[in-house]
Amino acid sequence: MRQFCRQGITVKADVMKHRRDKKLVLERKTLAKRHVLTLDDDRCVGCGICEAICPKQAPKLSPPVTRDGRLVQKSCVDFEADKCIFCGECVDLCPTNALRMEINGEPRLPIFEVEAFPTLKKVIAIDVKKCWYGAVTVICDLECQKECPTEAIEVTVEKIGEESAERIVDFKVLEEKCIFCKKCEKACPEDAIYVIKPFRGTLLIDTNLCPKGCQVCVDICPSKALLMDEDKKLVINEEFCIYCGACQQVCPEKAIEVNRTQVLHTDIKSGAWIKALEKLTSHRSLIKEISSKSGKKRHTRIKKLFHNRSSS
Repeated sequence: MRQFCRQGITVKADVMKHRRDKKLVLERKTLAKRHVLTLDDDRCVGCGICEAICPKQAPKLSPPVTRDGRLVQKSCVDFEADKCIFCGECVDLCPTNALRMEINGEPRLPIFEVEAFPTLKKVIAIDVKKCWYGAVTVICDLECQKECPTEAIEVTVEKIGEESAERIVDFKVLEEKCIFCKKCEKACPEDAIYVIKPFRGTLLIDTNLCPKGCQVCVDICPSKALLMDEDKKLVINEEFCIYCGACQQVCPEKAIEVNRTQVLHTDIKSGAWIKALEKLTSHRSLIKEISSKSGKKRHTRIKKLFHNRSSS
């Protein structure tokens, strides 16, 4: 198969790969379809999930660069263009929305179209009755917008009469930016925001292994679940952790362990999803989920059996 390079573009058969404006773009053209996979370098935190779950091992993660306890260069993802099959698994599971797939110019994922993957259960909901008509200067001071680590919340306010008070007239969540970290939910004084994170798990940090002054994990954390206090001590807010594993990837002392124990998703029967779920969590977590679903099915069958018997 012919392979050559020109003007920074690598071409192998009908697959092209190039970088533009801090984005890595893979493109495949056929007679009927044009697949485009885009990786946004700014949103990518080098968590390694795409590399772990890819069925063809197309993504490759480079090691991070640290110096004097600070992150100089985060782990970067590259793709082996000839291996990518444009299935969309990496896009669906990217916790920071760094990946995007388009087919003929429209956002589409083949794994959904062939029912190989479920829809992740991730939710951000706003109770507008609690939010829209409050005086901002008195009630909340737009804490949700201030606390959002990815600037995914846009709030529009207007002045009330001749007074300096204001009220909220519009509230938007840019879901392509939202990482479902729950920071807005916690910040809202009116309990107007409700968030469901798609990943559940544990974050374990052995601070005894942390070198003095090191804050590499703080530098990379996309949800700001890890912070340094005034005494330069690590503060862990696991409530806001999205269990991406980026901190584990960059820690020079291997002091961090991130375990995903559950992925919330819609029901689906798929061997591809089973394989991906095991890579995302663990074999033990996978068996637990399968057993739980089997138990629910048995319970449903038993209820149906007793119902039929009582009706006859």
